[in-house]
Amino acid sequence: SEMLKLGNSLLFSTSLLPSSNPAPGEWWYYAPHEGQHIAIYTPESLKRLSQQLDCNLYSDGQSVHLITQRTLPDDIFSTLGFTSSPSPRLSLLGQDAAKIFAPSQLEPTLDPDPNAIAQDSQQQPIHDTNRTIVIDGVFFQLYRTGIARLWESVLEEWSQDEFRNTIVVLDRNGTCPKIHGIRYRTILPLDYKNLDCDREMLQTICDEEQADLFISTYYTTPISTPSVFMGYDMIPEVLDWDLSLPMWQSKHHAIQHASAYMTISEHTAQDLQRLFAINPSQITTALCGVASHFQPASQFEIMQFRDRFNIQKPYFLLIGPSMGYKNGELFLQGLSNLSSRRGFEVICTGSNASTFSAEARKILPDVIFHPLYLNDQELRSAYTGAIALVYPSKYEGFGLPVLEAMKCGCPVITSPNASLPEVAGDAAIYVNGDDIDAMTSALSEIQNSSFRRTLIQAGHQQASKFTWSAMAQQMKNCLLEQINECSKVQSSQTIVLFDWTQDEDTILQNISDFLEKINLLNEHISYEFLVDTNGIALEDADMLISASIMNFLMAHESQLPSHIEVRIVEPITDQNYTKYHIESQIFLRSNDIQLSFLNAIPNLNIACE
Repeated sequence: SEMLKLGNSLLFSTSLLPSSNPAPGEWWYYAPHEGQHIAIYTPESLKRLSQQLDCNLYSDGQSVHLITQRTLPDDIFSTLGFTSSPSPRLSLLGQDAAKIFAPSQLEPTLDPDPNAIAQDSQQQPIHDTNRTIVIDGVFFQLYRTGIARLWESVLEEWSQDEFRNTIVVLDRNGTCPKIHGIRYRTILPLDYKNLDCDREMLQTICDEEQADLFISTYYTTPISTPSVFMGYDMIPEVLDWDLSLPMWQSKHHAIQHASAYMTISEHTAQDLQRLFAINPSQITTALCGVASHFQPASQFEIMQFRDRFNIQKPYFLLIGPSMGYKNGELFLQGLSNLSSRRGFEVICTGSNASTFSAEARKILPDVIFHPLYLNDQELRSAYTGAIALVYPSKYEGFGLPVLEAMKCGCPVITSPNASLPEVAGDAAIYVNGDDIDAMTSALSEIQNSSFRRTLIQAGHQQASKFTWSAMAQQMKNCLLEQINECSKVQSSQTIVLFDWTQDEDTILQNISDFLEKINLLNEHISYEFLVDTNGIALEDADMLISASIMNFLMAHESQLPSHIEVRIVEPITDQNYTKYHIESQIFLRSNDIQLSFLNAIPNLNIACE
């Protein structure tokens, strides 16, 4: 109320509380390590607040909200665009510090980039203008799971390498972890309802950054800048999830858009090849690592951990358990057959820990389940103090908890499915996904002291094969190689077949739609479109094409890009097509705005839109 005395509008930013009402630790916005926020709102609380102030409320539904005495269009936020500062300025913090401290105390570059978000002034790299890779940090906006750990670890490695000068990380709504030496650019959050707008925004940013290459932490793409697809798993495709959801549609679009691919396991690479017919030569596998702080905890640390969470008995550890593909029910069924089950407790950690524990208590009411939200140091103690990590997943893209457990001296019971044998090697007990007796046997066998020692030793040796530095190096090499590939001038000849039997207005509309589409093509490839004149006189085809190109010029106030050429040719037949270097053919029919690729000419390759 006091603020509204100074003006008629309040514009503020706060991420709205998810409808699921998550517990602390499940949602980044009020996770303990983020604690900079003073207010948390729901859509209903904003509505009531605006009513109390006798004002109108306008919101983007996510993180920007306007309470105002003015009346504005309901879609005010959807009509606003994204822009960046046209003239970077030095940080006042940096300038003031430079006056106070002696030069010898300062690092070579004190001032942060104006687009970087950091809590203090940090050294920013000298940007290598010869090569630029844009990384969309969108996953940090969405989740805080293993993929977030992967990217944070890789960025930490790159921050110690000259490669940091090549990258810029797009920070969605301030959700990225801020790593010293990495350049950030804050952008709008992803809205799956407006994927086309998001792609346009990303392309604008890539153009402004003069990006050579784009890679997303989770399936976003620009329009024409070449991209590398980062594949973590093919769980939705293999397990028959609803692939019509925008998230998975975005994933499939990213696969089609990419010119190269990286996966975090050989199994994921094989699934990518099998499901999407990707050439194996285009795929690089970069195996995950494990952080150095995952080391065996001391007995004192384990005792402190047990006291803090009131753990009285020996316990099994479950990471991210669920009754679905994580196969938590197999553990519960195996434990129920263990005659000594009352002598154990179970720790469940991860985003689904509370839900799983509630379901588990109904099945095993005589066993104590602890749903816990642990930081890395607590998780380290949990690993070392556990009887075993039980991880019987039906499918994993990698299986990072298996690696972390082994590094901390925790025996592992897992399944021989998907990528898990790549990670665990010969250092785990394997139980098939539906073998209850085998699970019961494994839970019993793992308590044998001699066997445990053997498994722990083997686990240490296996975990030592995986490092974040090796993964970061492989990813770096792949990205730089792809920049070199994209920089090579390529050429493509394509036959364009219009249906000349249609009326003139329909033909002109088809040509106009065609020009709009090819205007967005990859600028690193030289395209030549050969307009076939079967069924029309050359001069008539020339008149229609010329008129359409003139309309395009007037609409865009520019010519077609220099890497695109449209040329009218004589009718192409089986006898004369060999004089061209034809790679594909496009047939535009009436009301067919999408480009349809056919294989009507002998030995003609099918191109992908």
